[in-house]
Amino acid sequence: MATATTDKLNAKVVSPADWLKARKDLLAREKEFTCLRDDLSRQRRELPWEKVEKNHVFDGPKGKVTLAEMFDGRSQLIVYHFMFGPGWKEGCPSCSFLADNFDGMRIHLAQRDVSFAVVSRASRPEIEAFKKRMGWHFNWVSSLGNDFNFDYGVSFVGDGKRSYNYETLEEFPAEEAPGASVFFKDAKGRIFHTYSTYGRGLDILLTTYNYLDLTPKGRDEDGMVPHAMAWVRHHDRYEGGEAASSGSGAAKTSTQVEPMLAEFAEEVAVTKRILERVPADKLTWRPHPKSMTLGQLAIHIATIPGALANLVQSDGFDVSEGQFEPPQPKDLCEIQTALETSARQVEMRLKAMTEEVTNGSFTFWRHQKELFIKSRTGVMRSIMLNHWYHHRGQLSVYLRLLEVPVPSVYGPSRDENPFA
Repeated sequence: MATATTDKLNAKVVSPADWLKARKDLLAREKEFTCLRDDLSRQRRELPWEKVEKNHVFDGPKGKVTLAEMFDGRSQLIVYHFMFGPGWKEGCPSCSFLADNFDGMRIHLAQRDVSFAVVSRASRPEIEAFKKRMGWHFNWVSSLGNDFNFDYGVSFVGDGKRSYNYETLEEFPAEEAPGASVFFKDAKGRIFHTYSTYGRGLDILLTTYNYLDLTPKGRDEDGMVPHAMAWVRHHDRYEGGEAASSGSGAAKTSTQVEPMLAEFAEEVAVTKRILERVPADKLTWRPHPKSMTLGQLAIHIATIPGALANLVQSDGFDVSEGQFEPPQPKDLCEIQTALETSARQVEMRLKAMTEEVTNGSFTFWRHQKELFIKSRTGVMRSIMLNHWYHHRGQLSVYLRLLEVPVPSVYGPSRDENPFA
């Protein structure tokens, strides 16, 4: 389990008078921030609206339900887009981190003319089973079979560029993403989309984070691998926590997967070090006309784990349908973000794999003709991890050709010796 990542604390001790002065100085900044936030909220309310033309129908606990019916007699509706796709063994841990606060706030939202609902593409039975396991009671409906998730930018199909958080991403190694959308229904029954937010825009909804930000250590996530939220678990999977319970019904992660997860966490840290050496002004450079550009290779390395962790959930893959030409990233930030997203996807996918799933087989086809069959663990080892390491070594050669110092990986390089 990921724990605290830093022991750096501001341990400066001063007199009560000096402490009070420092606190008042910070209070002035906090009040300034509060005013700025109030002004931003006002600007959010002043955004133009767009009319919802589609009649979205969802699968709810009591049968079919329309978007209009989800307002439950109120004029405002907040929808949380929960990452839980069809066929997934469980919902996203980070979305679950938010969802642990949903039940308590619903009655308060209702007093302010606001209804609340959660929407996922997982099937109704999948949602109900996970909801029961987690002990939640909020309204959660399935959008499987309609366009709702796609229309509001949180579900994707196919490979290549994807639009998320109002920008086009060259690579997004997941078919589902988190978000929140707000709707208004007028007296005539017309529905309008007033706001949506994604990515770090959801940060303010993370109640636990807001409390952690008050503490001396804060979120304590600096340097945590494979990603900042690696410590977050479903509330029934914390060791020794009051919510942990052997009778919770949580599926246990396969013993074959656990060592891979530990190895993966270590290798993400190594990969970050290598990708940090990529020069921003050389992303279009290539050593040979047949080679990938430096940027293509870097984004490929960043996304391989997540893409293949998704792939291995299925029973096979037709190689004739694969897209083997990595996109060209526009900057280093895109590469770093892709690695972070990929790492989260691997952790979520692999932790959800039970012994039964792990012991299954994986078939490779070409134009629907069977090529060969491998064990699912063999696919994860050879294609997800070893394939990753191969391209990472390739990147080291690119760096050497560009006269960029090559970082140490498993031992000293000609440029760096961690044991010296």
